[in-house]
Amino acid sequence: MKHFTSFLLSFLVLTAVVFGMPEKVKHPSISRVVNFVETGIWVDQASGFATASRGINYMKAVDANVCWGAAYNGTSTTTYIVEYTRTINGGTLWTAGTISGYASGWGSSMIYATSGSKAWMPVFNASSGGGRILATTDGGTTWTHQSTATFAGPAGFPNVVHFWNDNDGFCMGDPNGGYFELYTTTNGGTNWTRVPTGNIPAPAAADEYGVVGYYSVVGNTVWFTTNYGRIFKSTDKGLNWTVSTTPMGNNQFKIVMKDALYGIIQNPSTGAAYRTTDGGANWVTLIANGPFYTNDYCYVPGSFNTWVSTGAATGMSGASYSFDGGLTWTDFANTSGTQFLNVDFAGTTSGWAGAFNTSATVGGVRKYIGDLIPVELTSFTAMQNGNNVDLKWTTATEVNNRGFEIERMAGEGSWITVGYKAGFGTTTEAKSYYFSDDISALSASSVSYRLKQIDFDGRNTYSKAVLVDYIAPVSFDLAQNYPNPFNPETKISFSLPSQENVVIKLYDMTGREVSTLVNSKMDAGVHSLTLSAEGLSSGVYLYKMTAGSFTSTKKLSVLK
Repeated sequence: MKHFTSFLLSFLVLTAVVFGMPEKVKHPSISRVVNFVETGIWVDQASGFATASRGINYMKAVDANVCWGAAYNGTSTTTYIVEYTRTINGGTLWTAGTISGYASGWGSSMIYATSGSKAWMPVFNASSGGGRILATTDGGTTWTHQSTATFAGPAGFPNVVHFWNDNDGFCMGDPNGGYFELYTTTNGGTNWTRVPTGNIPAPAAADEYGVVGYYSVVGNTVWFTTNYGRIFKSTDKGLNWTVSTTPMGNNQFKIVMKDALYGIIQNPSTGAAYRTTDGGANWVTLIANGPFYTNDYCYVPGSFNTWVSTGAATGMSGASYSFDGGLTWTDFANTSGTQFLNVDFAGTTSGWAGAFNTSATVGGVRKYIGDLIPVELTSFTAMQNGNNVDLKWTTATEVNNRGFEIERMAGEGSWITVGYKAGFGTTTEAKSYYFSDDISALSASSVSYRLKQIDFDGRNTYSKAVLVDYIAPVSFDLAQNYPNPFNPETKISFSLPSQENVVIKLYDMTGREVSTLVNSKMDAGVHSLTLSAEGLSSGVYLYKMTAGSFTSTKKLSVLK
């Protein structure tokens, strides 16, 4: 049983993480996932519990309007209660209730709901053992014991209940009678049928058990964890099961699967975490960069790879988000040091987290207001191409995306808008973008870029700045002009590894000097000039560059 656990002027290729203080790029070409800074906020809502210090240890967000929560006694974790709260209007009003007949010794494991009226709650008797599945079809006004899921005492202990729709569901309890007590239903729980012992692997030991609320569902596939570091998995809504081991050892741990392949497990006591890319067959250590909290975490449905974690422990309280599958975590604004309990999202704009109330009208629930996230980038690269920087980025998903403004900052100057690319509105298909910025007129030793993503409703978010350091060429070079032949003008580029006096002159084919194009001291870097055909006759000319001991001559043609 549970089991409670209270991110120019040189030839340069770069790929950068996007989003905060500018990031200096020292090496070329390493592809990474990048995303926009999250600008949503968490607001407090009143959970409605008459008694203070009610914490919400399980949330079920059904949609943007409906969410249910199961409560526990925040002043004494050994004084059990069977209480719930519900909203059907996005949290404007939460209505709390106590399920009658379950007073002394009874507690709730979790809660699951499919609508504002239908919900199920597994409850346990901490005094005498045994448990039940309770169900409501009228928004909590009345609750019915679904007695065919027996969970008889003293060993019976229901940990999890889940429904795919109003009819098809499963529930899981600790071993009872020598094997895990699992049931399935096809009629909303009116009738539960226990999964035969031959359909589920035996416990690893007499004291192996499940953990309340520690399970995950994707499609028809179900996973649940045990205190022996094992994961049980069913691909047919709980009818048949297999088991695998993890690196967790004999510890309780939570599992959340994003899809059939990718998921994360975490030990809330130590913070140890692992991730899988093959549905749980193999697990590799997840070394989180940033605050990956240990009270709870969830994948955000409808996102590419967005996750949210919450914390309530001393020194580890707050809420954070990850856009790259849990590798990099960032605190939501103004949440560090604030207690967040169980969290659940119904979509990128619909999420709630539990908290502790101080009265019936103050606190107990925190609601996320924002969008996780309007646009998710999977790559953002910048490559110098002569006197231009070519920017490329790809989105995995877009929600309400009007487009991107491309902003540039030369040196330590101000941000200016240098371009705009229209977005694709709302799409779950990958989209690619390209923009080329002419930097030939810049004299700064560095240049930074960022993207300003703009929604149709006027909201905007910024990427982190990408700082392109000035990197001097390693040798002198005089490039061939382009275009060649030309009319009316052509560009001549040249490279300097150090500051030099530079002279570039134009000659006709008899060796007569026609004009001096450059005669000045110039800094190291890649430079260019524009030569006009005005005043020049058709024919072949020579242009010669002298810089220190370096001399080079090229031919060009004027065609009129």
